[in-house]
Amino acid sequence: MSFAQNAVIAKARAVCGHALTAEDYTQLAAKESVADVCAYLKQTERYGKALASVNPQTVHRGQLEAIIRRSVFDIFERFHTFDHTESRGFFKYIVAELEIEQILAALQSVAGGESMQYIAALPMFLTEHTQVDLPALGLAKNFTEAAALLHGTSYEKTVCPALIEAENTGVLNFCEIERQMYTEYYMSMLKTAEKTLKGADRKDLKRLILGVIDMKNVVTVYRYSRLFGAGAQGAKEALIPFKRRLSDDVIEELAAQHDISKIAAALDEIGYGLHSGDIPQTVELLTDKISLDRLKKLMNLSQSSAVVYFAFMELLGTELKNIKTVIEGIRYGIDGGAILEMLIV
Repeated sequence: MSFAQNAVIAKARAVCGHALTAEDYTQLAAKESVADVCAYLKQTERYGKALASVNPQTVHRGQLEAIIRRSVFDIFERFHTFDHTESRGFFKYIVAELEIEQILAALQSVAGGESMQYIAALPMFLTEHTQVDLPALGLAKNFTEAAALLHGTSYEKTVCPALIEAENTGVLNFCEIERQMYTEYYMSMLKTAEKTLKGADRKDLKRLILGVIDMKNVVTVYRYSRLFGAGAQGAKEALIPFKRRLSDDVIEELAAQHDISKIAAALDEIGYGLHSGDIPQTVELLTDKISLDRLKKLMNLSQSSAVVYFAFMELLGTELKNIKTVIEGIRYGIDGGAILEMLIV
């Protein structure tokens, strides 16, 4: 292993060493206001610097979330500056994931006529990195205008045909757009792994990526069968078309099963066991916690800078999701104990 690879691994593990702990989440969930959450995060090593100049008594929910998100993005930018290993190329996927998230939010705002809400929540730092004019996209008056704004970008082939169809039919197939965008995202990521890595490093990273896709597809199968009444075939058509252990037989078993504990047992049978805590109440939490166990293990044990970097990306994303869940829970007056049960820890 090179000195550069060792440096990336050491730095990623050091940053993860400052992650919010179970005790931090217990304290945060017990807070009664966004101001209290801000004041607590301001005392942490992870977010203290980013929040140093913020007045907890005047910050509102959207501002706090934006500052936290920017703080995490800055971590990746600093990594990109000194990282000269194979993992360097994966910075673009951090930008791409944020880009996809914002394009989907923009299209929802166009469909619902809620452009001002979209603009208010838009992470403006992303506009320096994205190929898409996100503010203009969120302000588009119709799907034809939105399609024109995506013309010439890497999203033209996957998104524009659906937007043109929606302009004609009045119905936007949002789920299919999301599936197509994430299919391209993961296809590109797998190709990058294939091109830039060799041997065990390549094999381990591809397994990790495919495992993340498997968990996303488990959620899709559950939603389509449970909420939409679709059978296994209908669910299969909605999946990201890459898999590691999620065979057709397993998909059919999951599509026929609505009990979370039995879904957990089925996943355990194919090597996706939950190694800590009780079985969660939702399939989303179940798959997130299964992924968390694997990511933490790889972060601590892998000697591949690319694998550690990808695990690092996912773990910081999980922390962001948890903070947002705490803030939203407090906003809607959810009991602290219930908020804790909603967190990925």
